[in-house]
This record gives sequence, C-alpha cells and structure tokens, in this order.
Amino acid sequence: MHAHRIWLLAFVLLWACSAAPAGQAEKKIGVKELPPAVREAFEKQFPQARVSGVSEEKQPGAVVYEIESLWRGRHYDVTYKPDGALVSVEETIPMGEVPAAVTAALKKEFPSAKVIRAEKITEGGVLSYEFQLKGGPKKEAKFSADGKLLETE
Repeated sequence: MHAHRIWLLAFVLLWACSAAPAGQAEKKIGVKELPPAVREAFEKQFPQARVSGVSEEKQPGAVVYEIESLWRGRHYDVTYKPDGALVSVEETIPMGEVPAAVTAALKKEFPSAKVIRAEKITEGGVLSYEFQLKGGPKKEAKFSADGKLLETE
C-alpha cells in the first residue's frame, strides 16, 4: 500500500511539472495566427522583414503579440496590441550607437561587465537602452536615454 501511494504521488508530481501552467504568459504561434491588424501594422512598419518567431503573450488584463524579426540587417522584437497598436520596439544595436551618457553610466555601474548584447527600446514613446551583461554582478541592466539606471536583473 505504501509503495502504491509513493507511485501515485510521483505520477501526480510528474504530471504537474509537465503540464503547461494555467497562467502561461507566452505561447508560440504562427504568423497566420496573428490578428490581421497586427500583421498589417508590422508589414507596413517593417516591409520585407524576415520573421523568425511569433508569440502571443498574456499580460494582466491584456493580450499582446510579439514578432521577432530581422530587418535591414538588425534583429527586432516588436510588440503589438490585437488592434495593431504598437506597444514596443526592441532593436539590437552596436555599442557605437549607444549615447555617451548611457555608455558612461554603464561603465560606472558595472566596470567589470562585458556587454553581450545592446538593445534600443522604444515603449510608449520613451527611449531606453538594455544590456545583456557577462562577468559582472548582474545579467541585465536597463538605462534611460540620459544614463539613469532603471532596473537590473
């Protein structure tokens, strides 16, 4: 009887760990599954971009669609509301395009870190810069356009 309970408990735990969480935030979808307004907005803003991935993300009180793409030699993650309204654009950029104030703040805050990736983010009309870091105390850091540290992970 004891072995049966252990087996049952192991089965339940295995099932619970393998099942998708009820509040799963992101689900990969195909381009054809995008709402027409999202697809049209993306194609207008990024003509002839090569799409590498699409996801539907459930956020508190809303659903958004993120399109990963390559356009004009750069990687973009673009997020839209279902009606095609732009939420954010994340563009991978070379360090040479990061403003001097942001570069100085990054070096001051994380002197031993190496930048693996730099992104220019436009969200709600506000510009910021996010860096994926290696060799420092944090793995990511986000700065305002004037060099103020906004958040770290």
